[in-house]
Amino acid sequence: MLTLLRRLRDVSRPRAVGSITVGHGVNEFFAIVIPPIIPLLVADLGITYGQAGFLVTVFFLMYVVFQLPAGMLADVIGKERLLVGGLFGMAAGIFLASAATSYETLLVGQTIAGISGSAFHPTGMALVSDYESEATEGKAMGVFGFGGALGTMSAPVVVGGVAAVAGWRLALGTGVAIGLVVSCLVVYLFVTAEDSSDADPESADGPRADGGESRPTIRQAIRSADLSFDLTITKSVVVLFFVTLVLSMQHRAIQTYTTAYVAAETGTSASVGNITFFALLVGGSLASLYAGDLADRFDRVALGIGASLVTALLVAATLALAAVSGGLPIGVLTVILVVWFAVIGAGMYTSYPVKNAMISQHADTASSGSLFGVIQTGSAIGSASGPAVFGVLSTRWGIVAAFPAIATVSVVLAASFALLWITGD
Repeated sequence: MLTLLRRLRDVSRPRAVGSITVGHGVNEFFAIVIPPIIPLLVADLGITYGQAGFLVTVFFLMYVVFQLPAGMLADVIGKERLLVGGLFGMAAGIFLASAATSYETLLVGQTIAGISGSAFHPTGMALVSDYESEATEGKAMGVFGFGGALGTMSAPVVVGGVAAVAGWRLALGTGVAIGLVVSCLVVYLFVTAEDSSDADPESADGPRADGGESRPTIRQAIRSADLSFDLTITKSVVVLFFVTLVLSMQHRAIQTYTTAYVAAETGTSASVGNITFFALLVGGSLASLYAGDLADRFDRVALGIGASLVTALLVAATLALAAVSGGLPIGVLTVILVVWFAVIGAGMYTSYPVKNAMISQHADTASSGSLFGVIQTGSAIGSASGPAVFGVLSTRWGIVAAFPAIATVSVVLAASFALLWITGD
């Protein structure tokens, strides 16, 4: 946490970036409440791993449909407003899921949460891009990514921990309560954040850093808005769209099935799987924070390629888990799993601030929401397809065989990053 605060001091608008970072944590926490309870859902509702994975898929399918419109709307009515509204909408969807007595109700809850969550990344990432310059955007995106990783990291601890003691329904309800409290903190931080017009009194009636116009009402903003899609799609933007898609496919597949895979491969409980999942996210959160600084200092494409290949190697090597785990005491096995998956997490999360800093290079304040809406639609497609594809493979081959196959996606990701050298990035 001290490292996070030091990184925040290095950005141009630390309180504003901090508010978005906290919101990112809430968003990612709500996005990943299902994976820690997948084994319980399979047992309790009598569903398959494919059906359980589809609960994650339907969430991100909503991102596919609504993320671009959300980014365009954010450029019109104000990014902070849409960001905060989306967080409270996600809480409503997860609350419905917590009261579900059927698989269909869980799907409806995830759909509501997905529609609401689609507002966050086009708004949050665009705001960070608006606030920061090229000299600090890597650090700021690293801080942003760290907040998301902390939120994701909390899911197996909070949801998985409560579920082990009191069941998955109460676990989801507890997650909603925590998310609402932190969302209120986001509102407070936004209200008290630095205003870019403070530095230049003449800008008080002009454009703000968030792309809005001196905080008009939503109705005024819509009436006066130019709703044309004023965004240039270059070759680099197309490649970054594909990089984002593949990265998200890798990321969500690993996140969704780590708990279930570790439990199945080693013959241990879901609790050991969630400890491993937590270690994956700890490694990822630390890597995200430091990789942002590296993205401001070194070749971003090379960093992305290296991180992807490391991830591919380590995920493929999980084929050896059965041999490694045989006959080991549970404590020793847990330590091995924690270290192994923490390094996997570091590899997969390093790519995020690197990729986001590249996108920020192409963003301007007036259309940054639309740009990130386009790019994050790729993220949504990848996030939806990853759990679905590997859920089907897990149902057909068994999860022990399907999980290591995610390494092929990581190799494709490395090749996608390499294309950016051709396009000039």
